[in-house]
Amino acid sequence: MASKTHHAPLKLKAHVGGAARDVEIVEVAPHRYDVTIDGTTHSVDTQTLRSGVLSLLIDHHSHTVDVRSDGDRNRVDVGGRTVEVRLVDELRHGGVSVSADAAEGPQEIRALMPGKVVTTLVKVGDTVTSGQGLLVVEAMKMENEVKAPAAGVVKELRVEPGQAVEAGEILARIE
Repeated sequence: MASKTHHAPLKLKAHVGGAARDVEIVEVAPHRYDVTIDGTTHSVDTQTLRSGVLSLLIDHHSHTVDVRSDGDRNRVDVGGRTVEVRLVDELRHGGVSVSADAAEGPQEIRALMPGKVVTTLVKVGDTVTSGQGLLVVEAMKMENEVKAPAAGVVKELRVEPGQAVEAGEILARIE
């Protein structure tokens, strides 16, 4: 029996309504993920239908999901029901939610999941504002704009277009 090829897990806290959930995502094959939510693992196959709209096969049940993202906050529509989901990358924030307004000092911008850098929107030395796009990473067949968590100066870009990145990998540094 062939073994699965696993990438490093992405660990997140997902805040849905008033509930916080522990989420771990492991890419097991292209477009296939093991997603563990509060200790329960689900097999998820993904396909992008159009920008922001995904077809998900979760444990053999099909769902069409419309996602509108603004930084760590996402409005997710599934079957006419919309929920707001806020994601906190435990590697980036040490498990503590940090709002862009509260972020101070040097900021390491990390990949939230395995993907490929599509483009960089800034260069070293550029001054950026909180929420400004820094680069675009394709992950799970969706292009995701990675934004500055705070205002500052781009001190380092560790990636270039076409480069593959792993979950948790540092993409840029802002001071």
